[in-house]
Amino acid sequence: MIVGLILGGSLVGAMCGMTSLILGHSVWMALLIYSGVGALSVVIAAVGLTLRAVPEERIESAGSPTLAPAQRN
Repeated sequence: MIVGLILGGSLVGAMCGMTSLILGHSVWMALLIYSGVGALSVVIAAVGLTLRAVPEERIESAGSPTLAPAQRN
């Protein structure tokens, strides 16, 4: 999942950097936009995925932390 976030951020940054080159900005500005937008999109996506579920739902979906199966009486 982390690799997907990084690849997605790189793709978004590359599209923004290429767009800035097409619009006539310098190569240095395109590199700045590429790195800034890429890093920012990775951080935003990670925060969005972290805050997606309510903490109570995360606790319930985790299940029982016991090592042994439940025994019958």
